[in-house]
Formats: sequence, structure tokens, C-alpha cells
Amino acid sequence: MIEVAAAVIIDDRQNVLICQRAAGGSCACLWEFPGGKREQDETLEECLARECGEELDVTVSVGEKIMETVHAYPDKEVKITFLAAAVTRGTPRNLIHLDCRWVSVESLDQYDFCPADRKMVGRLRRKP
Repeated sequence: MIEVAAAVIIDDRQNVLICQRAAGGSCACLWEFPGGKREQDETLEECLARECGEELDVTVSVGEKIMETVHAYPDKEVKITFLAAAVTRGTPRNLIHLDCRWVSVESLDQYDFCPADRKMVGRLRRKP
């Protein structure tokens, strides 16, 4: 099973940061929350901080775990831990994705998310 840490970054206007995966790979061109695979001997928090630096050129503080989910793709099983995060240095820049956007929670349904990320979208949409 592949372990993944994903960031739920919400700005002061209550917009959430989402990223569109590159063409050609797994879940090509679908949307996701930023993050990535945990490396050996790395905590989920360390993984998330590293991935946000590599993908978005920012430093983040990692907060509490929001939820975990497991999704079985045809070729692999993925366990994603969604963690609250806040940008503490820099402004997110798109380094590896097709696109990165700050979007309102209400508009998340307009984006086609990777199957493993859809439960988090549902959870955010149910928040009052």
C-alpha cells in the first residue's frame, strides 16, 4: 500500500488550494489536494512539508489530521492522510502540475477530482 500525505490549505478568504495532475501519469489531468508519497523513515508531517516545498515552492506548517481514506485503484492501493496545513513562507507557485488554483469550498464540485480525494471534497462541502 502506498502512503500519501495531502494538504488541506485554506486561506483567510476560506478558499482551498487544489492542483491539477499532469497529463500522462496516474489520474492524469484530474484535480487533487497537494502532497505526495511518504518516503521510508519519514513522518507524514515531514512528507507533507517536503512535498509542498517541491511542488509549490512554499514552506508550510502542518496541523492536525483531518481524515484518512484508502482507495483501491486498478494497479495499486493508496492510503491518503489529509492534514490541515498553512503556508508560512512563500506564495504557492505551480512547479509540476498543469494548474494550481485557490477555489471556494462551494465550487469544489465543479472540478473532477482523483477518486481517492473525493471523500475529502465531500467532507469540506458538508462543513457549515
